[in-house]
Amino acid sequence: MLRGALDSLEADILEAQILAVEKSEDYYVNALAEILEFVRSLMSAEVNEKPAAAGKLFGFSLDELHEQSHRVKETFGFSHQLPAHTMGALSIRLNTLRTRVRETELAAVRTPGADSIARALNRLSSAVYWLFCRSVT
Repeated sequence: MLRGALDSLEADILEAQILAVEKSEDYYVNALAEILEFVRSLMSAEVNEKPAAAGKLFGFSLDELHEQSHRVKETFGFSHQLPAHTMGALSIRLNTLRTRVRETELAAVRTPGADSIARALNRLSSAVYWLFCRSVT
């Protein structure tokens, strides 16, 4: 179940990345490439039955991104945002990607021995929310 969820997550990342390319949003193309590499490392950890490695995304540790995503006002200057169509296709795609990460996290929680992967996915959902917030600014 977890491998299938990770496969679906990879597909969603690639679709978001294509949208970013089409919109000439190079920052998001590169950020999504980092996310894709991170998710592939989680797949490798799952296949090889090894703990997920700690990582960095967008120049921050996953714990830093988690903290910033919970302090949106201090980080971005606005309160938590509810997605709306007026935010544009890329922002909404990032929100959809965040929900896919959460679904994948639930699959990891249900997988024996995947505790470190579940935690990494929890932090990844914060990172994608951070990216969503950045796209809204």
